[in-house]
Amino acid sequence: MAAIIPSVQETPFKIQISDESIQLLKQKLELTRFPDELEDAGRDYGVPLADIQRLVARWRDGYDWRQHERQLNEDLPQFKRDIQVDGFGTLGIHYIHKKSEVSDAIPLLFVHGCK
Repeated sequence: MAAIIPSVQETPFKIQISDESIQLLKQKLELTRFPDELEDAGRDYGVPLADIQRLVARWRDGYDWRQHERQLNEDLPQFKRDIQVDGFGTLGIHYIHKKSEVSDAIPLLFVHGCK
């Protein structure tokens, strides 16, 4: 098991997606071309085409990025810090640290990432 040594430097963090990034995503979604769907395939070959089209339309036209960015920043105390991980060096992490309003609550740790 690798030792994780947290740093002492915790930095407050706010989500700030650039207008350019949002515009680029919308352009990419607008340029999306969908394949034909095999008749009666259901989910045998992946997600049904109508579901994907609905999601693309939502992200392109119906999702208010600024509203959700503002809400997340107001509701969730977010931080960044570096941690030292044996065999991997220094890793920068982003996390939310919100204490429960319930006394004696069991602490929960939600972790996301990709490999």
